Amino acid sequence: MPDYRFDIIGQMQDEQTDVVVKLKTDRRGIVNPQIVRWIAFTVITISLVACTVLCILAIWKFTESDAVWRAIATFIVVSIATAIFALVNEKLG
Repeated sequence: MPDYRFDIIGQMQDEQTDVVVKLKTDRRGIVNPQIVRWIAFTVITISLVACTVLCILAIWKFTESDAVWRAIATFIVVSIATAIFALVNEKLG
């Protein structure tokens, strides 16, 4: 009497059982997300450097402290707006 278990196992080994799964790694956006991230990084870096320079000038009494607080507030607003734009661009795209 033939053993059918080994025959089924042999057929299963002959079949191609590889499954290819493509992960969604491509980020899409209304605007190219890499460009948006690069611009966001540049804007935030420039704002941070400007605030740092103004703080150093205020420490050495070369500028008023009022200008420093305005610069810090502007930096926060620009950073938050840039981050929200980058997030919305990637989520809606």
